[in-house]
Amino acid sequence: MAAQIQQVGENLRLSLEAAGATLKDLVRTYTYVTDIDAFFKEVDMRQKYFGQALPTSSTIGVSRLSHPDFMVEIEAFAVIDDKR
Repeated sequence: MAAQIQQVGENLRLSLEAAGATLKDLVRTYTYVTDIDAFFKEVDMRQKYFGQALPTSSTIGVSRLSHPDFMVEIEAFAVIDDKR
């Protein structure tokens, strides 16, 4: 679970950078996990990417994601202030 959270965090960081944003611009996330207990054991990994002041978020336990090896998927929304 930790490795997948880290990979998703890196993917989000790179995607946001490509759009001229950062992880600090996130305002909402939806996290889908196949093992909610394992997910909550990895709070430190989540905080590594999203910080102590997490964006508004929902965590949803699901039976399966789009591939049987996937344990976590994060849908994220960011707002970019064009006055930067």
